[in-house]
Amino acid sequence: MLYPGRFLEPSDIMVLAHVCRTVCKERGVRVASQDGERIAAHVLRLFMNGLTGENELLDVERNWARRSGLSFQEFPVNDAEMRDAA
Repeated sequence: MLYPGRFLEPSDIMVLAHVCRTVCKERGVRVASQDGERIAAHVLRLFMNGLTGENELLDVERNWARRSGLSFQEFPVNDAEMRDAA
């Protein structure tokens, strides 16, 4: 979990980037797209809430998308919508 005064380490950023690339590839989404940004935002929120392992992040992200039944157009865009969807 990120606490006030703590910042992302380069190794954290590498894990987050790898998770985002993997999820985007599995879903057939370009990383540099609105859907890719939504995936990245969700992965970062998971990380900031204490899910820091790569496999853990991948599992949760995959399960969240599967359980929610959301299409990419339905992914929440802002923080309030993201909290409601989680």
